[in-house]
Amino acid sequence: MEICGSAYERQKVRNENDFYPTPHSIVKLLANYSEWESLYVWEPCAGDFRLVEALQTRDYKVIATDLDQGQDFFDFKEAPCPHLMTNPPFKMIRPFIDHAFAIGVERMVLVCPKRLWACKKGWEQFHRHRPARFINLNWREDYLGKGGSPDRALAISIWESPNASRCQYEVWSKPYE
Repeated sequence: MEICGSAYERQKVRNENDFYPTPHSIVKLLANYSEWESLYVWEPCAGDFRLVEALQTRDYKVIATDLDQGQDFFDFKEAPCPHLMTNPPFKMIRPFIDHAFAIGVERMVLVCPKRLWACKKGWEQFHRHRPARFINLNWREDYLGKGGSPDRALAISIWESPNASRCQYEVWSKPYE
């Protein structure tokens, strides 16, 4: 019996290093996030630099690093900036969160799957590193670039410290393009 669409088959066709550019609508949301008094931000998964460029147009000073440039996030022993904003590889998102806070990140904004906290491992991590805000996006994106119907519901987690006492839930609408 042949099983179509198994996790193994889907993994074989994933992009190298789990690189999927951040959709422009989400880049716009992140670039307009202006609640930080500091204008210094580390973007450790810079990819095609679309988020870096959008942040720079908003006068953020961005430290851009990326695995494809030989700068593996997990090799950093100290964060070059205490504020981090990125769309990390989802297959590594849990270790990413833990590592960010272990190396000195104080505030973080991450694009993440909408179900990030909806499992035992997620719930445990939520209690270790509770975000101040968890935002579901009320639209879907063709995040994997397959064409056709949008395939991915996304969210944004925002930390103002490595572990907030409370998490506020929000739903954001798609910005006009």
